[in-house]
Amino acid sequence: MPKNAQPVAKLIAQALEQRIVEGLHAQTVPLRQAELAAEFGTSHIPVREALATLAEKGLVQIIPNRGAVVVPLSAQQCRELAEMRAALEPIALRHSVPRLTDEMLAGARQAWDQGRRARTLALRAQHNWAFHRALYAGGDQPFLLGQLETLWRHADRYLMFAWTHARYEARSDDEHAALLEACEARDVRRACTLTRRHIEAAAEVVERLLAEEG
Repeated sequence: MPKNAQPVAKLIAQALEQRIVEGLHAQTVPLRQAELAAEFGTSHIPVREALATLAEKGLVQIIPNRGAVVVPLSAQQCRELAEMRAALEPIALRHSVPRLTDEMLAGARQAWDQGRRARTLALRAQHNWAFHRALYAGGDQPFLLGQLETLWRHADRYLMFAWTHARYEARSDDEHAALLEACEARDVRRACTLTRRHIEAAAEVVERLLAEEG
């Protein structure tokens, strides 16, 4: 591989991942290497590496004689992600909430406010994760946070789908406000309960929408 191919491949992978999460690439439609290479002004090699990275993340599938296609949204995957998050995020909260500092809580409130005022879904998604990450910061569990961030990258596709098709933003903001209040009160049990409900309610909306589309 040429020396500069890997950084270029990383940039292409990041750009394509953002598009997929935002629903800008049609599902099951091939992502053609020649077209992407021309768009990004590079050779096929970094494009191939970028698509391989996305395949490892489960966002695209490499099909022999066809190339890479965006993995379609599915109710099954939505439910799987929701169940994993609902199991892991309360663990993060139980360790974090008793140790949250005023600075961490202020960061969460700022992210919540910025998310409410975000002008694009991509920015809303960034602030959404920043809000939850701030509430988990007190636990000092970097490995758990790394696993959660990976789950969130996949879940973002479904959150944006709900925001786009069900105008779910207001409900999400209200649930965030209640969760923040519970964390500020150091009410671990309520924070965990609200988080599970928050995750499960969004998943139910997405599953219903996907069933209606199917």
